[in-house]
Amino acid sequence: MAQKDAKTEDASLSSDEASELERLLEEAGIKEEAVAAGTPLGLPARLRSLFKTKKKLIIIAGAALLTLLAGGIVAVYFFMGKPAEKVEEETAKKAPEAEAPEAGKIQKVNIFKLDPFFIPLVEDDKETGEFVTVTPYLLMSNVKLDREINRNLYLIRKNIYSILRRKRPDDYKKDKLRTEERLKKEVLTAANTLLLSGTGTITDVLFTEFIVR
Repeated sequence: MAQKDAKTEDASLSSDEASELERLLEEAGIKEEAVAAGTPLGLPARLRSLFKTKKKLIIIAGAALLTLLAGGIVAVYFFMGKPAEKVEEETAKKAPEAEAPEAGKIQKVNIFKLDPFFIPLVEDDKETGEFVTVTPYLLMSNVKLDREINRNLYLIRKNIYSILRRKRPDDYKKDKLRTEERLKKEVLTAANTLLLSGTGTITDVLFTEFIVR
């Protein structure tokens, strides 16, 4: 009895109602498929999808542009910098290596110090009451020469004393520099004549004290 009533109700649906029911069922099926696939529905969803697509394209295009720029910079640096490097390398190869300056050798000076001389100044065969104090240093050509000087020291001092005594007071007072130069030459000659040949020579004479009192 109930089955007959249901059949009667189904049969009573009009053709329009049946079409509407089918449309609703189709839309429900489409929605389910879209939800299952994770696809947004409607116009706003399409716009969002389109925006995201354009955004991705812009990002990809920007990344590609940056890559091209970076590649261009590297290429310019490579091609421009390489010749300079080659020139520097060739210049370095051609340029002779600078020789390190030799360390200056300190030459040892061999000196023989004489005791000071005290010479009374005499003018017109009379002592003026003044004295000149002279301390000579003899520069030797070798260190062993001091033995020969010591052996002849008395005569060397005597000759130097005579040379100093012959000078006038004005030589020590007014023309001191020229007197020193003359004394050097005279002392060198007088001292070297007393040294044994082959033992060495006195090369110079220095005065550390040359004072008139």
